[in-house]
Amino acid sequence: MKSDAIIGAVQSVTKKWAKQRKREERAASAAANRSYYLGGGWHTSIKEAAWQVMEDAYMKASGNDTLPAHARQIMYAARPEVQQLADREVGSNFDKYFTQTLLPDYIEERGVNWNVVFDARGHFHEPHTKETVPLGTLQVRNYLRRVDEHKVGDLDFGIMEKHYPALGPKNRFGAILFIEKEGFMPLFGAVKLAERYDLALMSTKGMSTTAARELVDELAGDDIPLLVLHDFDKSGFSIVGTLSRDTPRYSFKGAPDVIDIGLRLEDIEGLESESVYVRGSTWKIKQNLLLNGATDAEVEFLQHKRVEINAFTSDALVKWLEGKLEEHGVAKIIPDDEALADAYRRMRRQVVVQKHIYEALEELGEDDDDTPVPTDLKARIAAEHKKERTATWDSVLMDIVKVEEAAG
Repeated sequence: MKSDAIIGAVQSVTKKWAKQRKREERAASAAANRSYYLGGGWHTSIKEAAWQVMEDAYMKASGNDTLPAHARQIMYAARPEVQQLADREVGSNFDKYFTQTLLPDYIEERGVNWNVVFDARGHFHEPHTKETVPLGTLQVRNYLRRVDEHKVGDLDFGIMEKHYPALGPKNRFGAILFIEKEGFMPLFGAVKLAERYDLALMSTKGMSTTAARELVDELAGDDIPLLVLHDFDKSGFSIVGTLSRDTPRYSFKGAPDVIDIGLRLEDIEGLESESVYVRGSTWKIKQNLLLNGATDAEVEFLQHKRVEINAFTSDALVKWLEGKLEEHGVAKIIPDDEALADAYRRMRRQVVVQKHIYEALEELGEDDDDTPVPTDLKARIAAEHKKERTATWDSVLMDIVKVEEAAG
């Protein structure tokens, strides 16, 4: 067919262009290396340039050290200055070099206590307590701080619930924010975004999974919109598309209320863009972008450039995102009269029972501290562990206390 012939011709030309571009990059690199060796070395290396601008870049990205900053946000703040100062081109792999080498090395060498968020590369799980710690720098630091400060306090006999029992959106949240990156959760936690807007947060690394779409299918819709925050690039638009319509991998049972809050062309003014080479047929890429909601102007821009969410500084991202949430009517929720009445009666019962608990504790006074303690507790717990290895020592001890108290 004629269309196939046209596509083939375009692909042939673009393939030759890509090869030529790589050839030119190699030639430029070789020329730079010759200059390096003949001239006696760089006057200012990339590392030296990064060291000069690192603190200013962190302060810019973190709102003067008031908010957590993702490593890539700091990279975006530093890259233009590094490019100006260094005698060598930063290159296409500068982002990885900066976030995985330059920034960690600077923090370690200078001993700065910055609030930097690095992507978690795994998780640490405690047995029994259900404590899970993502192996990211900030999360590990917080966990170790809590471990260091942990003390066993007085007994708490309170039955008061912190929250009315709820699961899912009913009586708990009025919208879902989907973000295609996981590294912003510490920032959202620091500004209490979810709590201030009664907003559920959902994140993935890149494209949404089938499980994520199933969750959206069940929860989003009716009065629960799904607001999608994504990079301004082809992948970002594809994420919106897969959350909005059927694909070979997943067919929606309902019609989720999906709102693309950006990044869009009108959102990127003042943000640093980066060049991008998108593989594949130009015509197919354009059709895919249009299918997923991009305008003609956005398609034209995305042929050669992209903008990441990380290009925002932390304070600017929060301000921009709050504006989007308010624009789409995301606000605190209050349940209906029936749910409020049930919650009122439930909480009143808790208050009355808690009052009686306090009175009983006052009657016990300090005498209970003189209760004799069996001397064979270790042996009895060890014997129970031989029967049931999954039992914890404290659960076994509680059973011993209950049996003895029941026997009088």
